[in-house]
Amino acid sequence: MQFPLKMYPAITACVLSLACPGITSAQVPANTNAVYSAPSADTLATIRQRGQLRIGVAPAEPMVMHGEDGKLVGYSIDLGTRLAHDMGVQVKFVETSWPRLIEGIKAGDYDLIASGLWVTPARALAVNFSSPTASEGIHLIAGKNTRGQSRAAFDRQDVTIAVYADTPQAELAKRIFPNARLLAVNDDADQLSPVLQGKAQAALVPTINPSLLVTRSAGQLRQPLVEPLAKTHAAFAIRKGDADFLSYLNTWLMLQRDSGWLDERLHHWNASMLK
Repeated sequence: MQFPLKMYPAITACVLSLACPGITSAQVPANTNAVYSAPSADTLATIRQRGQLRIGVAPAEPMVMHGEDGKLVGYSIDLGTRLAHDMGVQVKFVETSWPRLIEGIKAGDYDLIASGLWVTPARALAVNFSSPTASEGIHLIAGKNTRGQSRAAFDRQDVTIAVYADTPQAELAKRIFPNARLLAVNDDADQLSPVLQGKAQAALVPTINPSLLVTRSAGQLRQPLVEPLAKTHAAFAIRKGDADFLSYLNTWLMLQRDSGWLDERLHHWNASMLK
């Protein structure tokens, strides 16, 4: 993935779950064309006729990972596998990179994106999003030498907060911490590196499991605030113009959510990351 942590390998795995779903709007293809485009084919009928659902994925813990045997595992893999089963077809996961993910769906390389992709206005111009598959909190993660358990403790001129440039958490930081200095991190870097290196006191991190970061940091990080500062949503993404396929996905997600299965699988994979 594009967020290596060379100086702090113990943190590398947990960073995967943070940065990739939140790639900046700059990585969304600039030529999004019109918000609406007519479907080139009936996706549902094409999938059934083909007998296979092709799903684009990119690595992001705990959504998409490789198990010890090299096979794909994770929350999004569970969703894609069950979705294909309920459609009566086989599933094929197409591995790609985060910068390529949206380009691939528009090019027809796969029928669906299932990687914990965040819903943003810029992306919604390029693809259609389903109802949320998961919600992530935007958490304040601080270095071990910081003090204070309140927002006010970090809203000071002598505090630097790391954020990914041109992202929702950057705007959130400006609003909640107007007195703090913001350190913009490029989307190909590790957002937590400035904190670990002492260049920033804290970072705003979107994650479904902030305790995982703290646990894996070997005492280098802490979570000052229990509650998230805000929330962001992840969802399936499909090509523009296919209302029938989008309706099916939303109906399927509603049924899985109401049955408790989505929460059960998300809890399972969150728990597995702490083992």
